[in-house]
Amino acid sequence: MNKVTVEIPENLMNKIQNSNYSIKDILLKALEEYFIKEELNITTTKTWELCGSLEITNPEPQFQISDSNGKIYTNYAENIDEILY
Repeated sequence: MNKVTVEIPENLMNKIQNSNYSIKDILLKALEEYFIKEELNITTTKTWELCGSLEITNPEPQFQISDSNGKIYTNYAENIDEILY
């Protein structure tokens, strides 16, 4: 284990002291949840699934990208400004 020094605002410190948990438990839980969210793969989200149900039949080559498995996707959304203007 590593030691970390953290400055906690008084209002949060009061909430911690009024809870049934230690600062250590709260911080460890918060870090675990943070890294779970950070590891989220956008290709597994509902939005990605819905967007994946739409198909562009003849995508322009400059807007095609591929993932690490070689599957090809379009990235029109990332280039929306140059597409619209």
